Amino acid sequence: MTRNNTPQNTIEQQAVIDSRGRLVAVDAFAGTGKTSTLVQYALARPNKRILYIAFNKSVAAEAKERFPDNVECRTTHSLAYAAVGRKFAEKLGNVPAYMVTQAFNVTTRRAKLALEAVGAFLCSTDDDISQDHVDEELVEANYLEAVAVVDLAKRLWEEMQNPRSPLKMPHDGYLKLWAQQKPRLRYDVILLDEAQDTNPITLDLVMAQSHATVVLVGDRHQGIYGFRKALNAMEAVDAEERIALTQSFRFGQRIADVATMLLRSFKGEQQTIKGRSDIDVRWSVDTQRHYALIGRTNAGLFAAAAHIVMGERNCRLHFVGGFDSYLFGKVLDAYYLWADERSKIKDPSISRFTSFTEFQEYGEEAGDAEVKALAKTVDEYRNQVPMIYNRMKAAETPLEDQAAITLTTGHRAKGLEWEQVSLADDFIELPPEDDFDPEEINLLYVAVTRAIRCVKLPGSLYGWLEANGFDFGPAEVRQPQHLQSVKPRLLTSSTEVLADAIEAAARRAGLIGTDEALDVDDLVKLCEQLGEGYRTPRLVA
Repeated sequence: MTRNNTPQNTIEQQAVIDSRGRLVAVDAFAGTGKTSTLVQYALARPNKRILYIAFNKSVAAEAKERFPDNVECRTTHSLAYAAVGRKFAEKLGNVPAYMVTQAFNVTTRRAKLALEAVGAFLCSTDDDISQDHVDEELVEANYLEAVAVVDLAKRLWEEMQNPRSPLKMPHDGYLKLWAQQKPRLRYDVILLDEAQDTNPITLDLVMAQSHATVVLVGDRHQGIYGFRKALNAMEAVDAEERIALTQSFRFGQRIADVATMLLRSFKGEQQTIKGRSDIDVRWSVDTQRHYALIGRTNAGLFAAAAHIVMGERNCRLHFVGGFDSYLFGKVLDAYYLWADERSKIKDPSISRFTSFTEFQEYGEEAGDAEVKALAKTVDEYRNQVPMIYNRMKAAETPLEDQAAITLTTGHRAKGLEWEQVSLADDFIELPPEDDFDPEEINLLYVAVTRAIRCVKLPGSLYGWLEANGFDFGPAEVRQPQHLQSVKPRLLTSSTEVLADAIEAAARRAGLIGTDEALDVDDLVKLCEQLGEGYRTPRLVA
């Protein structure tokens, strides 16, 4: 275990360390040192047996190296696995809709709805599956179908628990079974980290430990897992003590100002985030030095990576979590389906489709966001998909210190930081529609606050800030207005070399970022200016 010398605490941090409430909520904004504060909280209570509940396994492992010996660092799933989950060790995993379709002879749509109902039930505090776990619009529009979905969901959950059934047990399944046993956790203090992204059953389990002091720690504006039925515990509980950590030790004051303006304008936040006064913020990235590129979606990240590998042939890329952990392999399989090369498809969930049209229709009918994103990406890049995929995979390095660019999504970037960050343009458009999803603002806030010193903002955010009087400072630190990005290489092969040369020169001159490409219209104008001997690029049919 590693212990560092105790730093000078802020007044806010000391308030957390000195807290005496039985239920304490710590609103920790981005980069405000919540983990180091919790470590000092534990050090101040050497005779207490403390449980630190982490959001995932890697965070728990890292925390174990930082906390004193009286703290046990676990995830709720690891606790549940030790008690119940090990019984299902041979059949753990997710159940795809097509297996439900085959096992119960039902439509794809009903199978998908039943899986969603089971998922909602597993994360809830309810004892039985009911219409409360079915899509509300379905219940209102087709009551009989909702009844059928509930019946199927109940049968599905029974099969998941059956050790002889081929239908796998989800990880949330054994967590549910353990929670239903109402376990008493033998700790004096429970620290629930990332409380804004916990699920109802975990919060209920923790709050049931009436013998223990409970400290909920999180940033309610970093709640980005609502699609997993997460509950923002920072907003759901009525704590005896509520303490805010607003001094960020990560980024400069101007980045803090952007974060504050976002949260105040669209989330009604009254706290002001304070940044580091010793950091001068710049609104662009130096593409000759390492930087991180953050996309909102996997598809958006694929598009950004496509621009990079088509423009910089020797650029090394590091993907947070590894290249294969993203949708990119499925993009290739979806392409093979589009190209009618079904024998090359590796993923069984895609190979079962007889045509790309059927694949698209399934995505729309089942409301499957992943399938819809795959179909959209393939439809956009078409015959270029294999080349883009192969170049991306060839450019990957597992070691970040060997990469020119780190690529990730907003969800995976959470908890990480880089000196330079560039945000892709697939984040929410500002100002948003009246019925916007608050988690989209949260994702933008998470992405912006990964940067320490240099950040290239999405055009929509930059424009919104400028329109609302945000002071970006002197011209030399302002964000360049880059030429419009388009999907890579919409040119004939005869002009590809010229286009590559132009783009490379533009990057060296700092006119465009490594993750961007010149618009065809810009190339046309340039060729016209070059005079005779140069042909104007034309679009590929």
